[in-house]
Amino acid sequence: MSSIILISCPPGYESERRYIFYVIFTEFLGLTCQLREYLEDKVEIRVLGDQAGRRLAWPDVLFQTNPSDWLSADSLPKVPLPKWRAQKDLVEATITDPIIPVIYGRSFEGKDEEMWFVQDAHSIYLGIDIAGSAFFMLTRYEEIVLPDRDKHNRFPAKASLAYREGFLERPIVDEYIEILWACMKRLWPELERRDHSYQLCLSHDVDQPLATVNRPWSQVLRNISGDIIKRRDLALAWRRFKSRITRDPMEDPHNTFDIIMDLNERYGLKSAFYFKSGVTNPKYEEHYSLNSPWIRRLIKCIHERGHEIGFHPSYETYNNPSLFRAELDSFMRVMDELKISQTRRGGRQHYLRWENPTTWQIWEEAGLDYDATLGFADYVGFRCGTCREFPVFNIITRKSLYLRERPLIAMDTTLLSQQYMSLQSEQALDRIERLSGICRCLRGTFSLLWHNNSLIEPWQKQLYLEALEVLTK
Repeated sequence: MSSIILISCPPGYESERRYIFYVIFTEFLGLTCQLREYLEDKVEIRVLGDQAGRRLAWPDVLFQTNPSDWLSADSLPKVPLPKWRAQKDLVEATITDPIIPVIYGRSFEGKDEEMWFVQDAHSIYLGIDIAGSAFFMLTRYEEIVLPDRDKHNRFPAKASLAYREGFLERPIVDEYIEILWACMKRLWPELERRDHSYQLCLSHDVDQPLATVNRPWSQVLRNISGDIIKRRDLALAWRRFKSRITRDPMEDPHNTFDIIMDLNERYGLKSAFYFKSGVTNPKYEEHYSLNSPWIRRLIKCIHERGHEIGFHPSYETYNNPSLFRAELDSFMRVMDELKISQTRRGGRQHYLRWENPTTWQIWEEAGLDYDATLGFADYVGFRCGTCREFPVFNIITRKSLYLRERPLIAMDTTLLSQQYMSLQSEQALDRIERLSGICRCLRGTFSLLWHNNSLIEPWQKQLYLEALEVLTK
């Protein structure tokens, strides 16, 4: 028997269907699939050459939406979401909790209760709309429909379906695919999937490479006062004062790049450092120049040690193609002058500002390979419902893009900042360990962002070190 998957589905939303079936079956499972239309209200999966005629079916819900209701509130999942005790029916499925929420689906009405799973000798009916639910999460469908935005014009975690329904901290798309795979293995035990392994993705947005050099004394003195009164760290205050007097970047508190690389390399890890090449809103970002001799030496050193150099476009670029392109051109000019060539080019938007699908389209047209912006600023978890890199889809033009998204799962400021989760060190470490454990269980990638200026106090360095220990154990 071949491993070509035959997918029969109702007509309509052809581009959307091609995209999501490619992601599910080819990207995530490593299988070849063929699509055909048929006049039913469900999706049916078969395997080419299976003489027994076995089949897996699920309801077609999202893609039955009337075109006039597409991208409207009427097309959003109805809450509260129904729950299915999945591990009772599929004990072999790798999921993070025995009970799983159903984003889109339709249960089979049994005699005594709703049933989300029915199996006989040659078929399985699964009540979850796997394709529609995965499409909803991966394309960030709700972020076009819902108006909620914070002061930085970002869609907040607390407005998301995942947060409101309590599954933001589980990669729901990956779990749905594990359920799908468990069903397929019951029907076709000879099938083999793509092998995935747990990975770490460490990144560092270089927003403030230096704390004192070339800063006005008024600002430096305010920071020194904070070191003494708030942080009670006389050593940091003295270092800040000394570096401002000497103007020596090597003494600057924010120059933690060697510390980061030394620690990461101790654990056999490589990082991505994302550098800015412009400023578009001085209120929310500080200026530094990639033409600075010290910055150039730093970039060259990072590259020579085998770490990645990436692009960190400034505050106002997320929906402005001309500003974005100008900054990218400046960044690439420096990369060329330093003779830095990398197999993949990517980065992350400053402040995690992202507009659906405008930002993805800007990155696509600029010829970049991946974006790493999509995590929530206010809460850790799986904004896209997955801990795997995936190709993206422009939900307005209805086209698949070459650009890939590298989802961000946790960020230092999200965990520790008083305006976000405001966790203590022990709580932050527990959250990192739990989220990375979920990624490990599902053989995905745990992506952690840690800023260089979040390593200036002893407790911050200790927390980062302990995080590396739990991430690599």
